[in-house]
Amino acid sequence: MADAQFFTEIFPLVSSSLPRLSAYRLVLRDGVAQSERAAAERQMGGKLTYRIRTALGGRWTWLGGRAVTGTAPDPVKLAMAVDEARRSGGALYKQLEGVEEDYGWAATPLQAAEFAARALAEPLFPEIQAALAAMTLPIKGALVERDVRVRGWEVGEHPALSLSIVSRLIYEPGFVAWANGLAAITDVIGLPVADRTGGMQGEIIKVTGTLAEQRERLLGLTRRDAMTQILRKSPDDTWVVRVLSGSNEYDYAATALHLLVRPRDAAKFGVESAHAERALHLKPSLRASVIKTASDIFKAHGLIGSAFSTQNAPSAFKSCAPQLGLTFGGGKSRPYAVERAPLDFQQAGPYYANGSAGELRITLINALDDTVDDFVEVLRRTLEREYQQRLTIVRERKLRVTSQTNLESAVRVLAKEDANLMLVFLPDEPLDDTGEAINATYAKAQTIGRLQPCLTVHESTMHKPEALHAIILGLIARRGGVPYILEEPLPFADRVVGLSLVRQPRKNKDRLTGISRIYKGDGGLLGYLIAEADVADGDGIPDTLLESLLPEQWLAGKRCVLHIHGRLRRDELRSLGGREADLDATFLTVEVNGKLVPRLYALGSGQITSPPWGTAFLANPHEALLLTSSAPGDATPQPLLVRLDPDAPPGFTLEQALQSIAAFTVLHYGVLQVPRLPVTLHHADLIAASAERGVLPVPSAGNTPFWL
Repeated sequence: MADAQFFTEIFPLVSSSLPRLSAYRLVLRDGVAQSERAAAERQMGGKLTYRIRTALGGRWTWLGGRAVTGTAPDPVKLAMAVDEARRSGGALYKQLEGVEEDYGWAATPLQAAEFAARALAEPLFPEIQAALAAMTLPIKGALVERDVRVRGWEVGEHPALSLSIVSRLIYEPGFVAWANGLAAITDVIGLPVADRTGGMQGEIIKVTGTLAEQRERLLGLTRRDAMTQILRKSPDDTWVVRVLSGSNEYDYAATALHLLVRPRDAAKFGVESAHAERALHLKPSLRASVIKTASDIFKAHGLIGSAFSTQNAPSAFKSCAPQLGLTFGGGKSRPYAVERAPLDFQQAGPYYANGSAGELRITLINALDDTVDDFVEVLRRTLEREYQQRLTIVRERKLRVTSQTNLESAVRVLAKEDANLMLVFLPDEPLDDTGEAINATYAKAQTIGRLQPCLTVHESTMHKPEALHAIILGLIARRGGVPYILEEPLPFADRVVGLSLVRQPRKNKDRLTGISRIYKGDGGLLGYLIAEADVADGDGIPDTLLESLLPEQWLAGKRCVLHIHGRLRRDELRSLGGREADLDATFLTVEVNGKLVPRLYALGSGQITSPPWGTAFLANPHEALLLTSSAPGDATPQPLLVRLDPDAPPGFTLEQALQSIAAFTVLHYGVLQVPRLPVTLHHADLIAASAERGVLPVPSAGNTPFWL
């Protein structure tokens, strides 16, 4: 696709659409400690801004620790609105003295974009939703609805907006009908829901009463005409529920909510999973057409220009696919290609086998049939003949009835055995007899929480002769061997570390669990470390935790690229800086996020498709979109958002950060389709979920890549 044009879902903001912005800071009472101020502002800032907007009208949003508005308020009315919030808001505002204009404040390009995304885009949502409603797709038991998500960006020192499409399954005949069929109304707790009049999505956490008791209160909280009509027309006995969305809680009448159907719960709601998957995963041409429908409305209102592309921003698009060589056994090197790696491995052998007298001890879960026995016999003979490895099956569990419960039980039993890893055979069909998902992700969720190395093999893969050596490559890697390393280490890094931090709120102090995966610059794994500590809000990362996660013996004096899962808080960055100084090391932090990232597209020969692997869009010197994988079927793959620390040491560039991500995706040993995240962060969400459930063994350390 050398002649293809590339474009994004990011659009420049029309500067004339921005009003003059002013900002107001919170004035807290004397006696509030400096360490408590940031937390107090976070707790009350957004809610107070909403109250001000409700009282005064205009466009307001809480942004960067300030209440920002494009509508200059009457000072007297503003003071009255704040006083009313203090009077009726209870303990939340007990530390608030008032608000005052911050005359020295000036919006950065990103802040201007975020204001536009929150305050200027919101009035257009009803028009956009009406246009997207025409694209609603009915399937049995549900509607597939498209919704738009707007986000602010800085592109080339100018504000920009991204428009991303979210597809969701909405249960029909509706949330109220489902709730009325339950034995107890409290059974709605835990269900995912969405605001019928806006973009909010969340999970029900409480039933707070009926509309007869709360109608006037809810009417006083909304300024949306559509929500007002729902609240006025709904019966008195309509239930009111509390919804957790992000870190915020909102009360809704049940009639104002859609009930969302997650693919894994499809059968529970009478929805066919295969139909749901096809409807939710849009191919590039269809996704681009939905984006165009939304963006045309923004353009008609003078808010955005044409999407960034190789025509209007050619220097922003780069190919970051590294030309890598791999070193196998005997020092033999081969150029990297995902489809050739198993064959090169077969011919050259592993770089480091980590064999125990040539024995590979496995436990086995068979969720298929007796054909697995024939495949395992072929696997056994091939291992012995071509790799001098003896396969020993320590214990096997055959799942005659495939269900989540049976799979979890099998994992729990087999994880206790003295084996190198677990081999799981799964059907291609993702649902069991009762509609429960037992796909590879579910299996991995069970094994990762137990630090149990696991390789999953689907039925169709078992019948592909070319996949046999990829499976063997995967087995060797999960046993602790190293099939191959990078022929040339990253020139700017001695170590590459994946760091995940899982913060769990507790009554007094939060619990912070850290997971580090430490590799050499050539891709050789040194080991992983898991530790935890109690931490107060604003305290950053405790020194003892960092000493456990970033040990001196591996990192002292080294140039360390830190792949961070998600965003670091300022206090966490300060803590890392302290550990960097203690180690006399250089930390090059690279934040990686994979959720709701704008897509990239290619246009060639009149067709809209996906760009090649390694395509990147460099929005600014410290943020980029990087395409690291393909999507299942013909769906549109989602890039990673890669963010470089703006205060990175001189000489470390965003393109080097992207190279470190791309290079460490080639270390997914034995896969037929490369996952999105590099091995340093692979399955970070499942590890985090295990930590949150309290099943992750802490503290732990080892050198077997259980996350592969």
